[in-house]
Amino acid sequence: MQNIWSKIKKPILALAPMTGYTDPAFRLICLQNKADVVYTEMVSVEGIWRKNAKTLKMLRFLPNEKNVILQLFGSRPKSFKKALQVINDYYNSTRSFNSLRSARDDISALSGIDLNFGCPARKVTKTGAGALLMNNKKLAREIIQTVLKNTKLPVSIKIRSQVKNTSAIEFVEFIKDLPISSLMIHGRSLKQGFSGKINFEIIKKVKQLLPEIPVLANGGINTVEDAKNILEKTNADGIGIARGALGNPFIFDQIKKYSKNKKYKITTQEQIKKTITQHSELFLKYNKNLIPLRKHLLQYFKGQKNASEIRQKIIKIKTLKELKKIKI
Repeated sequence: MQNIWSKIKKPILALAPMTGYTDPAFRLICLQNKADVVYTEMVSVEGIWRKNAKTLKMLRFLPNEKNVILQLFGSRPKSFKKALQVINDYYNSTRSFNSLRSARDDISALSGIDLNFGCPARKVTKTGAGALLMNNKKLAREIIQTVLKNTKLPVSIKIRSQVKNTSAIEFVEFIKDLPISSLMIHGRSLKQGFSGKINFEIIKKVKQLLPEIPVLANGGINTVEDAKNILEKTNADGIGIARGALGNPFIFDQIKKYSKNKKYKITTQEQIKKTITQHSELFLKYNKNLIPLRKHLLQYFKGQKNASEIRQKIIKIKTLKELKKIKI
């Protein structure tokens, strides 16, 4: 299988994985706004191999999705192996589990497997998964090796700048001989979580350790200027945008335009309105109502003068008809 990471022009712009947010509808909206790569939500390998219905739903794609990276988390190598067997069956079955599209299309959309060694959430780290695996280098290495042996897809990893006694540099030194295809590094430590200064220097050093593969910088990227700053200070091959894309999938296209012409257009109310409708229509292709989408829709109104009034209406909507009645 062709390595997706070798095909994309740099700087690579990725929608970083976010639990509860990087679902099919939002991924496709970001792709349509010029994201190069999109990550799924973090998916439990235990849930996959046990064929938990809720977990398997997270393996869905929408028509026209492409360059999707499936992010997995867990702490047992055997569970990763069993989960990959289920994943292979899921996407290769002639009777696809996915009612939205054919198995063949699913295969073309799924472009890689990513391993989460950076999530700070307590419910994940208490099982020894997520960011805590950075501080257990032997186990992390065994998981990477297991996944490499059990998939033909490119394998990437996501890490943090520091987890307890282990720095990103130490971790990368320990695993850099393995044939991973890409690495995303969040420039904050486990202790920092999602706030505080980004450690540009450690991202830069990680890139120096991995000259042959794409290294994506992640964390604190909310504007075109943030993207420009982190790329310049780290020499990274691209960026992973997470919360900065919520309510603002337009950021990918803005960065592309700025990289090419040194200027970009501010998002208009008409663009926002059109995207909200489109986002909702895509979401309804695999959901009965818009209730779970409310958290996404609220993000589109951050910083607006009439945001409070609109939000009071958004938190009550259930249908597309109700949404269209709201004056934006």
